[in-house]
Amino acid sequence: MNRKLNTKEIGQLLNRSAAQIDRGTLDKLQSARRTALQYQQKEQQAPVLAWLTEHGVIQHHSTPSHKAYNLGMVALLIALLVSGALYWQQQAYDHDDVDIAILTDDLPIDVYLD
Repeated sequence: MNRKLNTKEIGQLLNRSAAQIDRGTLDKLQSARRTALQYQQKEQQAPVLAWLTEHGVIQHHSTPSHKAYNLGMVALLIALLVSGALYWQQQAYDHDDVDIAILTDDLPIDVYLD
């Protein structure tokens, strides 16, 4: 059984096998196939892009100018997130310096009077 089949022969074998299946099972298989094809045809997006599209922040079009706009919006969002994280990290460092100075008694007495 080392014989290789071409696509035409495989199609014929599948058609003969399908003829032996009862009608109810064939209907269920066709329904499952249609459902699978509909799901496959839906365009999948990354969760963040889907959320941004759903709320109207970016437009979902396939023209090059819209793709550039969408890419620019995503780059802006990433830049805002990174700058926010860096700012927050810097604020934490400022408080650390004061805490260390308090613990080592390096602060002048005026600081405690506020």
